Amino acid sequence: MINALYGEITSITSNNVIIKSGSIEFNLLVATSTASKLSQLMDKNDVRIVTYLQHREDAMTLFGFVDELEREFFLQLQNVSGIGAKGALKIMSGVSFKDFVIMLDNSDINALAKLPGIGKKTASKLVLALRGNLVMEEDQIQSVEIPSNRERFKELILALVDMGYERNRCEKEIYKIYDSQKEKLEKLSDHDIETYLFRQAIANLS
Repeated sequence: MINALYGEITSITSNNVIIKSGSIEFNLLVATSTASKLSQLMDKNDVRIVTYLQHREDAMTLFGFVDELEREFFLQLQNVSGIGAKGALKIMSGVSFKDFVIMLDNSDINALAKLPGIGKKTASKLVLALRGNLVMEEDQIQSVEIPSNRERFKELILALVDMGYERNRCEKEIYKIYDSQKEKLEKLSDHDIETYLFRQAIANLS
C-alpha cells in the first residue's frame, strides 16, 4: 500500500489533485473538501498527502487525504452497504468529520439524509454501522479544522517574507497581533488593518 506521497502539488480541481513526487506525477481522487483544504496551503512545493490505493481487476485508483483521520473516515464509510469509494467522497464533500460524528451520536437521520447521495434508508444504515465506531478526540478536532481567516493575510505575510523574515515567524506574529486586537481592528478598513499589522509585525520581528 502507498501510505503517503511527498512532493509538489501541480494541479488542483474540485475532485482531483496532481502531485509530483520525484520524477512521477500522481493523479489522486479527493473529496471537494480535501481539494479546498489543499488549495489553501501557502506552500504547495513540499506537501504530504495521505493515500489509499484501490486495486480492482479493471482499474487502480489512488485516493488522497489531508491526514490519517480523513482517510479513516473514508474507509469507515465504505464499510456501510451501498456506499462505495466515490459515494464516500461525496459524503465527505458535504460534511466535516466532526459534524458527521455529531450526527451519528445524535442518531440524526434527517440531517444525514440531506448529505449528497444519501437518503433516509442509507442514513439509517450509517447510524447502525458507524455510531460508536467513529469517535472524535480533542486533538483530532483541532487537526481537521482550518481557521477561516488563515488565508486573509496571505499577501501581507508574503511581503514580510520577501523582506527576509522567516515565514513561520511572520504567520505567527501576524495572527498573534490580529487575534489579540481583533475587536479593535475589525472597526477599520481592510487596508488600514493590513497597514497596522504590517507595521506592528516589523517592529516585533526586528
